Amino acid sequence: MKNGGPKSKKTIVYENLKKRIITNVLKPGEPLNEILLSKELKISKTPVREAIQQLEKEGLVENVQGKGSFISQFSLQDIRELFEMREMLECAVIRRVAQKADFDMNRAKLICDKFQSAEPEKSTTQKGFINAGDQIHTFFFEALGNKKLLEFYKGLQEQIIRMRHVLLNQVDEERSQASYKEHLETIEAVMEKDPDRAEKAMKNHLQNSVEYLKRVI
Repeated sequence: MKNGGPKSKKTIVYENLKKRIITNVLKPGEPLNEILLSKELKISKTPVREAIQQLEKEGLVENVQGKGSFISQFSLQDIRELFEMREMLECAVIRRVAQKADFDMNRAKLICDKFQSAEPEKSTTQKGFINAGDQIHTFFFEALGNKKLLEFYKGLQEQIIRMRHVLLNQVDEERSQASYKEHLETIEAVMEKDPDRAEKAMKNHLQNSVEYLKRVI
């Protein structure tokens, strides 16, 4: 909480459910029963209902008239729209970051070194590599210095993480290696203060990512 005070009951339920949705513990299409959840969480139905309504506003839950609330599902159109948003935002952001005079080069080097240390091995269990890649994308928004845009992107990134949990049981080794090189290209272009190269690299990475998803789902 911003004021450092205790979290409200609604916030506690909201964060609990949101984490379970994003990590695919609560799966697409699964119903949300207020009575059962209130018993499970040992809390009254009102904060549960309020939390579900908040999750519905964020698109993580959908209400079906006469049937109740369910975890929302992903369609191919959802994926297209999500990556279209990413391309518009991330290409614009990385271009601006590459042009910044006060760009934090030391932190960029640390991010790059950390990512290189997480290079995917010949395994489909690459959580560290994936997390490092997510941190690179977040870093560009942090480097821009627009707090409102950063908060918006973090919400978008939660959808990305959820989609990954839902749609990808494992990551193809060839795609992992290609993604690794694409991430390096983006951050190296920014470090060299080349906005054209940075924008092109980010666009290429996102387009390759969505094409991969379309092949595997």
